[in-house]
Amino acid sequence: MARKRRELAERPVMAPRPRPEPRDFAGALLRRPAVRPVTVIAEVKRKSPSGGAFPHADVVAVARAYEAAGASAISVLTDGPDFGGALEDLVAVRAAVSIPVLRKDFLVAAREVEESALWGADAILLIADALEDGELREMLATAQQVKVAALVEAHTEAHAERALAAGARLVGINNRDLATLKTDVGTALRVMPKLRSRAHVLVAESGLKSVTELRAARDAGADAVLVGESLLRDAEPGRALRRLLSEEGGSP
Repeated sequence: MARKRRELAERPVMAPRPRPEPRDFAGALLRRPAVRPVTVIAEVKRKSPSGGAFPHADVVAVARAYEAAGASAISVLTDGPDFGGALEDLVAVRAAVSIPVLRKDFLVAAREVEESALWGADAILLIADALEDGELREMLATAQQVKVAALVEAHTEAHAERALAAGARLVGINNRDLATLKTDVGTALRVMPKLRSRAHVLVAESGLKSVTELRAARDAGADAVLVGESLLRDAEPGRALRRLLSEEGGSP
């Protein structure tokens, strides 16, 4: 986050540019086919601190395969140093698919919310654990002004409560502790039932690899799950997603 704040201070303000018509991110996550346990936000990235490098450099091809396999939205990592991404990936992926696209990055200021909209993001990720209450409120207000959905991620119940208090309507519970990078798929299962009546959309994130885990997330209150590494490890990420979404399927 400190690196991100330095980068922002050094980067010039983005000039206005035509923005594509926003796609309904929340609506896409809530339109669950009856045959599926939850909807899926499928993630594209070239590497990660926890998973290393992935064997799929063409994020556009992977995004298209995800859409064909039944993804409801695509998450695009735009951080360069740790994830091998760029804002140009966001633009390219959004042009290649018809479903909503989430910009996933370590955003630290309202200005970046505005820039995300100009780059074509239908939604952004905000990390409650890494933002002060005032920052989170300002960024949520800006997202509403520029018509970008804001998925506010938390790792603990306390941070999820902060997100709701700041005005978040879409809340993600990350099973991965960002401080240790350890993953416990039970985290979302423990936290989500306490939020169900107050959040418009609940998303379980990280570590989910099987239909059984997707069903457990649904039963705990999840409307959607965000899945990345388990798909990107497969030689064919689209095939892995199709198998994951199948009621008959198992681990990819």
